[in-house]
Amino acid sequence: MGILGHLLGCGLSAGAGGIFGLTGNLAAKAFSYLESKQALTVKQAEWSHETELLKLQSQWRQPETESEPAFAAAASWRGLLSSVAAEGALPSSYKWVDAARALVRPLLTLGLSAVLAAAFLSMAPNDAARAYVIDSLVFAAVTAIVWWFGDRAPPRKR
Repeated sequence: MGILGHLLGCGLSAGAGGIFGLTGNLAAKAFSYLESKQALTVKQAEWSHETELLKLQSQWRQPETESEPAFAAAASWRGLLSSVAAEGALPSSYKWVDAARALVRPLLTLGLSAVLAAAFLSMAPNDAARAYVIDSLVFAAVTAIVWWFGDRAPPRKR
């Protein structure tokens, strides 16, 4: 197999790795979309349930509310709004959990590259399997980079 064959093999590995990484990234985006759609459905059900509860509470307390001052009802709504705002401002998790989660992909990428590089360097220079290790290294590197950086795309403005 000549140099042209090696270059063609590396090019095919890079192309296949890019396609594989892009496919993985698109699958992750599709699952994220389905998850957000399901979360919205759950939230809508919660909101309709809370709306029904508020209607029932207002019907039940109607005789009392007529004698209460108007500012008490307004204060109740302000309390509810500040409670919802405070709950929405909570962070997603502990900072160390977010940091550990952010390090998973880089460590997997470096670990994969290190294992393949060690396998490559442990082979004799004239070993026939060395070309396959090169193709695997190129495929894995391109897949990891496309998938990793494809998922790090800036969020769309809504």
